[in-house]
Amino acid sequence: MSESKIKAKPKQKRKATYDRGDRVAERPISRPNITTNQELLNKYKKQRIGTVVGHRYKTNKRGSRECFLQIQWDHLSQPSEHAQHRICHLSKLKELTNDACHAIG
Repeated sequence: MSESKIKAKPKQKRKATYDRGDRVAERPISRPNITTNQELLNKYKKQRIGTVVGHRYKTNKRGSRECFLQIQWDHLSQPSEHAQHRICHLSKLKELTNDACHAIG
Protein backbone atom coordinates (compact mmCIF):
# COMPACT_ATOMS: atom_id res chain seq x y z
CA MET A 1 0.00 0.00 0.00
CA SER A 2 1.19 3.48 -0.67
CA GLU A 3 1.08 6.14 1.95
CA SER A 4 -0.69 9.34 1.09
CA LYS A 5 1.19 12.36 2.29
CA ILE A 6 -0.81 15.01 4.04
CA LYS A 7 0.54 18.49 3.55
CA ALA A 8 0.48 20.53 6.71
CA LYS A 9 -0.87 24.01 6.29
CA PRO A 10 1.54 26.71 7.36
CA LYS A 11 0.50 28.33 10.62
CA GLN A 12 -0.81 31.80 10.08
CA LYS A 13 -0.74 34.42 12.76
CA ARG A 14 -4.30 35.26 13.73
CA LYS A 15 -4.96 38.92 13.19
CA ALA A 16 -5.65 41.01 16.28
CA THR A 17 -9.28 42.08 16.71
CA TYR A 18 -8.30 45.60 17.74
CA ASP A 19 -6.05 47.99 15.85
CA ARG A 20 -3.88 50.76 17.23
CA GLY A 21 -5.93 53.80 18.09
CA ASP A 22 -9.16 51.89 18.79
CA ARG A 23 -11.14 53.10 21.82
CA VAL A 24 -11.83 50.18 24.12
CA ALA A 25 -13.22 49.36 27.55
CA GLU A 26 -12.93 46.46 29.96
CA ARG A 27 -15.58 43.85 29.32
CA PRO A 28 -18.28 44.21 32.01
CA ILE A 29 -18.50 41.53 34.68
CA SER A 30 -21.79 40.52 36.25
CA ARG A 31 -21.48 40.96 40.01
CA PRO A 32 -24.39 40.89 42.42
CA ASN A 33 -24.91 44.03 44.49
CA ILE A 34 -25.14 43.11 48.15
CA THR A 35 -25.40 46.64 49.47
CA THR A 36 -27.69 49.61 48.96
CA ASN A 37 -24.98 52.08 49.98
CA GLN A 38 -24.55 54.23 46.84
CA GLU A 39 -21.06 55.35 47.89
CA LEU A 40 -19.80 51.76 47.97
CA LEU A 41 -21.52 50.89 44.71
CA ASN A 42 -19.80 53.77 42.91
CA LYS A 43 -16.42 52.82 44.40
CA TYR A 44 -16.48 49.30 42.94
CA LYS A 45 -18.35 50.07 39.74
CA LYS A 46 -15.63 52.02 37.93
CA GLN A 47 -15.32 51.29 34.22
CA ARG A 48 -11.90 51.68 32.61
CA ILE A 49 -11.78 53.22 29.14
CA GLY A 50 -8.67 53.65 27.04
CA THR A 51 -6.89 53.44 23.69
CA VAL A 52 -5.02 50.50 22.15
CA VAL A 53 -1.37 51.46 21.63
CA GLY A 54 -0.03 48.07 20.54
CA HIS A 55 -0.32 44.33 20.79
CA ARG A 56 1.91 41.29 21.10
CA TYR A 57 1.53 37.55 21.02
CA LYS A 58 2.43 35.27 23.90
CA THR A 59 2.61 31.49 23.91
CA ASN A 60 0.66 29.74 26.64
CA LYS A 61 1.71 26.44 28.21
CA ARG A 62 -0.22 24.42 25.62
CA GLY A 63 1.77 26.06 22.86
CA SER A 64 -0.99 28.16 21.32
CA ARG A 65 -0.44 31.85 20.77
CA GLU A 66 -2.68 34.43 22.41
CA CYS A 67 -2.96 38.10 21.57
CA PHE A 68 -2.39 40.59 24.38
CA LEU A 69 -3.21 44.28 23.96
CA GLN A 70 -1.24 47.17 25.33
CA ILE A 71 -3.81 49.72 26.44
CA GLN A 72 -3.30 53.29 27.57
CA TRP A 73 -6.09 53.81 30.08
CA ASP A 74 -7.39 57.38 30.35
CA HIS A 75 -6.66 57.64 34.08
CA LEU A 76 -3.13 56.11 34.01
CA SER A 77 0.17 57.48 32.76
CA GLN A 78 1.63 54.20 31.40
CA PRO A 79 0.03 51.51 29.25
CA SER A 80 -0.79 48.09 30.68
CA GLU A 81 -1.16 44.70 29.03
CA HIS A 82 -4.45 42.80 28.90
CA ALA A 83 -5.74 39.65 27.21
CA GLN A 84 -7.73 40.47 24.11
CA HIS A 85 -10.81 38.52 25.26
CA ARG A 86 -11.15 40.74 28.37
CA ILE A 87 -11.64 43.89 26.26
CA CYS A 88 -14.54 45.19 24.15
CA HIS A 89 -15.04 48.07 21.74
CA LEU A 90 -16.35 51.22 23.39
CA SER A 91 -19.33 51.23 21.01
CA LYS A 92 -20.47 47.80 22.31
CA LEU A 93 -20.02 48.60 26.01
CA LYS A 94 -23.63 49.60 26.74
CA GLU A 95 -25.04 46.47 25.09
CA LEU A 96 -22.62 44.18 26.98
CA THR A 97 -23.36 45.95 30.26
CA ASN A 98 -27.10 45.35 29.82
CA ASP A 99 -26.44 41.69 29.00
CA ALA A 100 -24.29 41.32 32.13
CA CYS A 101 -27.00 42.90 34.32
CA HIS A 102 -29.70 40.62 32.88
CA ALA A 103 -27.51 37.56 33.45
CA ILE A 104 -27.75 38.14 37.22
CA GLY A 105 -31.51 38.28 37.18
